[in-house]
Amino acid sequence: MRRRSLPFTFIVVAVLILIELGAFAGGYFLLEDMGKARFSGYFDFIYWLETGIVFALLVSIPRSLRNRDNVKKTYFAFQRVGVLMADLLPKLLFTLFVLLSLLVQGIYMALNSLFIHSQAQRLDLESILIIGGVLGIVLLSIIIRGILIGRFDFRVIKQTLHFDNLPKAFEGLRMVQISDMHIGSFYNHQDEIQEAIDMINDLKPDLILFTGDMVNNTAEETRGWKELFLQLKSNLGNYAILGNHDYGDYVRWPSEEAKKQNLQDLISFEKAAGFDVLLNENRIIEKNGDKIALIGVENWGTPPFAQYGYLPDAIKGTENMPFSILLSHDPSHWDVEVAGKTHIDLTLAGHTHGMQFGIIIGKWKWSPVQWRYDRWSGLYKHDKQCLYVNRGLGHIGFPGRVGMLPEITLIELKSPS
Repeated sequence: MRRRSLPFTFIVVAVLILIELGAFAGGYFLLEDMGKARFSGYFDFIYWLETGIVFALLVSIPRSLRNRDNVKKTYFAFQRVGVLMADLLPKLLFTLFVLLSLLVQGIYMALNSLFIHSQAQRLDLESILIIGGVLGIVLLSIIIRGILIGRFDFRVIKQTLHFDNLPKAFEGLRMVQISDMHIGSFYNHQDEIQEAIDMINDLKPDLILFTGDMVNNTAEETRGWKELFLQLKSNLGNYAILGNHDYGDYVRWPSEEAKKQNLQDLISFEKAAGFDVLLNENRIIEKNGDKIALIGVENWGTPPFAQYGYLPDAIKGTENMPFSILLSHDPSHWDVEVAGKTHIDLTLAGHTHGMQFGIIIGKWKWSPVQWRYDRWSGLYKHDKQCLYVNRGLGHIGFPGRVGMLPEITLIELKSPS
């Protein structure tokens, strides 16, 4: 395993070195063009000191994540990931503008027969570098805001969905979907989660539906959180499923028995915290004589994610129900086994987080995660079947959210008007 990772490690180190050298060269060129070369010595010292500190943090991250059952070490490793990204992403952006300035310089040299004056050339290069520097500072500010504020900036997203076959008693049913808590990432931030819980209760939901990833790695992360989750109130119950992180697959366990016990401990916590945990099974929800089916599968994802879910077991006995809702953590499951293949009317998923980074402007949205998932945030349809992908309440890895803010989804079901 270690041998296979060596080429990847060398590639990562090489890329990081190129970014650092590119940003350093750009800063040096900018000082010269601005007539501030006398400050280059100070610039050299400050730049490489900062770079050395950041690389020391980088080296310490894998060591801290080696034993992911240590909640505190994992949390602070994620904080160092945030520092690393706040340092490297603006430098990468600036480096791209350095390369652009070199390209412009090459074009000027190739077209020297046009007698472009050297002063005009220096002005163009300086302008490009200044633009790159300013944009790098803007990106740095955005990332810092995402870490300090964005990850706690919970947003309520409201969706009204119409279905021809919705039973009359369930007209106006209010469902709150939450997903991807990753509670270990909120280490010592109970007050912020209290705010999210208050927001959920203020919506006066009939159902609260949690679509997986309560933890990052282990059930140990849930210690001290039960009383907060017990505050969640709904008229018809709180239900949950498991996500890929809930099984402890990313931890080196001393034995298979220890891993199984961890999963059982997590399920026990969720039950004690007021959730009915659906493990490839379903519940029939009744109201004023009408019934709908609520179905929950264990995690089912495309490789490299595990497939613990078994839909045939989960839907057994619901085939003749007038309306069915499926909770399935990974949205790729909908395309492979649900849409056009089952009687399920509405599927609720999470998993993608919107990559915690992206842009939403009105109905237009973009995130790098769309290169991996076709269904990654919001509402999708196939004929009369619907999928809604929640971008998650928590975070993992990068300790922040940029653009893709943490989401509480309120879904109201109605018949066509």
